[in-house]
Amino acid sequence: MPSTPRNRIGEVYGQLTVVRSSQRRTKSGNAYWWCQCICGREREVPGDKLSFNTARRKPTVNACEECARERQVEGVYRKNDREEKERRLASVERREQLKDHVPQRWLSLPLTDAHARELGQTLFFRGTTCLRGHLAPSRINGGCLTCAGQCPSAEGWPPARPKGS
Repeated sequence: MPSTPRNRIGEVYGQLTVVRSSQRRTKSGNAYWWCQCICGREREVPGDKLSFNTARRKPTVNACEECARERQVEGVYRKNDREEKERRLASVERREQLKDHVPQRWLSLPLTDAHARELGQTLFFRGTTCLRGHLAPSRINGGCLTCAGQCPSAEGWPPARPKGS
């Protein structure tokens, strides 16, 4: 007969509050607990998934399934926004270095493909070379314009390194 689990009723784990015990047990003998989320939904959670330790390796449950999914999606959006901001800052820095080496109209194009979509445009100039080494604007749904044969690449950039260095 398994031991009686520690009483967790009233404890709060993230967005979940333990409201009552369950009759179920995990294969390892841990008790399940019925928890109520702040949104009002209830979820049955194994006791070993309820923890205050944020540094633990085992996954913890701290919200109902719907709220957990929403938090996960919000996290992905925050990560994508952070990465897009970094791409735009890097693009601005590269454009500063290219001011006298590329046509001025390229520097007035959007910074990234996402920026071009926001502005309703199809071309952007990030200031990097394509896989074939062309320094030219790109289309949001395709490669660089030089690869497509629509415009020449900026010649002489990056500057050729002297032989022997």
